[in-house]
Amino acid sequence: MIHVEGVTVVYPDGTRALSGVDLQVDRGEFTFIVGASGSGKSTLLQLIYRELVPTEGRIIIAGQDVAGLPRNRVPHLRRNIGVVFQDFRLLPDKNVWENVAFALEVVGASRREKYRKVPLALELVGLAEKEQSFPHELSGGEQQRVSIARALVNSPAVLVADEPTGNLDPEISWEIVQLLTNIADRGTTVLCATHDRVIVDGMRKRVVSIVGGTIVRDARGGGGYDEP
Repeated sequence: MIHVEGVTVVYPDGTRALSGVDLQVDRGEFTFIVGASGSGKSTLLQLIYRELVPTEGRIIIAGQDVAGLPRNRVPHLRRNIGVVFQDFRLLPDKNVWENVAFALEVVGASRREKYRKVPLALELVGLAEKEQSFPHELSGGEQQRVSIARALVNSPAVLVADEPTGNLDPEISWEIVQLLTNIADRGTTVLCATHDRVIVDGMRKRVVSIVGGTIVRDARGGGGYDEP
């Protein structure tokens, strides 16, 4: 599903964010991307959802070279890639239903499609009863669930989560990561960048460790958090 081949990213100021990264992630696989702040985790995720393009190398998503996409094709790509951020990024003047529906509006979905898909996404994250609530009326964990529903409403093949538990307490963090693993079990490929050692060690999923822009360890089957 995801093939990262020989990817290097050098910013205009000369900073090297990634160096010769190779990574393959299969359909329906859940993978943690771990490393210290500044290690390159977020850069790798931004390449996958085409926020950045590599200086060298290729990013292949479902057989498509996303780095080579013309800019006018990027919105179409993002229908197949859901993104969850640490800071939720909900629209404060819209209720839960409207926040999730917004992801459908930007891709030109019909009213009928919104009324079919939004309830399903909210039910999946356990927030069907909160559809009329506004972000300020929700807990941090509930807000993150809304952002996950928004990321899932287009039925993406890939879900990218960048520090999704960074603003949450430990108990809620567990619930959010378990929700993400359930989503992977349903066939979505999930990449989760985190520095939460406790969650990574407890979940026993594949762990890819990045240090200084280079993958130094790729442990399948519950290798645990390893940050040299």
